[in-house]
Amino acid sequence: MTYARQRLWLGITGVGTTVVLALAAVTLDLPHRFIHPLADTGFGTALASIALAWMLHALLLLPADMIGGLLVVRDSPGVGRWIASWLRGVLVQWAWFALATALLLRFAQEFGNTVAILVFLLLQLVLVSRQGLIAWLVGGVRVAPVSDALRHAASEAGLAATAVREIGSDEPSFVGGWTGFDARQLWVPQRWVEALPASQLVLALRRRRAVRVGGLRRRGVLVAMAWNTVGLVLATSLPRADLVTAAGFVTTICWFTLWSFVGVLVLPTLSRRAVFAADRAVRGDGDPALLAQLITRLDGWQDDEAERGAGVETVFHPVPSRGSRLRALAAPAAPLGDASGAWHATRMMLFLSWAGIGGLARAVHCNVGRPAVWVLFPGD
Repeated sequence: MTYARQRLWLGITGVGTTVVLALAAVTLDLPHRFIHPLADTGFGTALASIALAWMLHALLLLPADMIGGLLVVRDSPGVGRWIASWLRGVLVQWAWFALATALLLRFAQEFGNTVAILVFLLLQLVLVSRQGLIAWLVGGVRVAPVSDALRHAASEAGLAATAVREIGSDEPSFVGGWTGFDARQLWVPQRWVEALPASQLVLALRRRRAVRVGGLRRRGVLVAMAWNTVGLVLATSLPRADLVTAAGFVTTICWFTLWSFVGVLVLPTLSRRAVFAADRAVRGDGDPALLAQLITRLDGWQDDEAERGAGVETVFHPVPSRGSRLRALAAPAAPLGDASGAWHATRMMLFLSWAGIGGLARAVHCNVGRPAVWVLFPGD
């Protein structure tokens, strides 16, 4: 079994375990069975009862995390180092979950669901605007001084030197990306700067610029936020769910997680369209073979999977296989503005689901067990 297929089955296990747990919880009404009504006599006891739910999920996901972080990897970080990184990532995520839960619970109790939904929207905005900071806290990535090579490549790509940050990470699949709601900073992996030929680095930066200028990144963020917001509204209106009691809150989390699962199945189509559109946007910038070489090189640091079955790609992969991308480059050109894609919509949706204590954000095949990419997911 190839490395990519091992990661896929690992993700299916992590996502499947989470979905089955959420389904069992809402079908059998487990939150109301196991959380005593006395938990709601105090705000602190209610918060602690809700926290036990996400801690239980982390415990159940731990075997998949260990396999995904220590065994099915390009380079093993070592047990001690991985444990330290995993604990760091989990504790930061739990701290955010505690903050989000406290705010949603209190505002729902005091002002009702409508105000709580507005708070949820605000929490998503905070996650987007502080994505770089959270990636640093969770994944331990390193902000390095911008090298002359990156500064020159940015200039050649039409980017200001102040707009790029050189980021070190030991995770080969780390690809950085635009950070902040208005995408003012581009995080560029140090591996790219050191290992890519200058011409390929310039092309990679031009492609990232096209993603921003063409509105693909903005659309990805808006689609992700809209999907999550609709999901929370629906979740709070479903049986036995609410945001004012401990048991009802956990039930809402489970419904919201199931909605995220639907997003994992639906949104990849929009994400793949954005990848194709970004490829087309820079196809005419120079030698088409150079773009093909770049696609092949970057894919080699991630799944390294030339081809996939149509069903597997449609359901599981928001980034097309490199074979699909190379064939698409040979198709008639289409203007970037005509593209209907939303760049990284699926993976942005998963990250922003932290605002609703979503259970799938670090259970998917691309990042399970790898804290370095729990916030800035792997991608094109």
